[in-house]
Amino acid sequence: MYNFYTAFVTISVLVFIAIYNTSFITVVTLGGTVLGSALIGLCSVLFSFLLCKALRKKTMRCVLEIIGCGCIIWATASCLPGWEIKPDIETALFLIALCFLVTEINEYTLDDRIT
Repeated sequence: MYNFYTAFVTISVLVFIAIYNTSFITVVTLGGTVLGSALIGLCSVLFSFLLCKALRKKTMRCVLEIIGCGCIIWATASCLPGWEIKPDIETALFLIALCFLVTEINEYTLDDRIT
């Protein structure tokens, strides 16, 4: 359970810093950024935890986590007021890189071999 909380806090802080310091995803208020970052962190860790229990192959799990993370970010941006994702290629590359980082943090912190 400790790894679950570590992954949640780490991903939430990473997403907050990434959104706050870049202009790819615009958020109107600071509270909206904090709430969205926490939602993205919680949902991605829960999704990764379920995939760790369901799938044993790491490559398939990582691919599904990257796709799931993108869907979580998109759903958060569309549901929360004040969030706007700019539709251009730079934003797409930013989201792919962010999803890759979130997936790697999940894989590292939720690994069963780490105590």
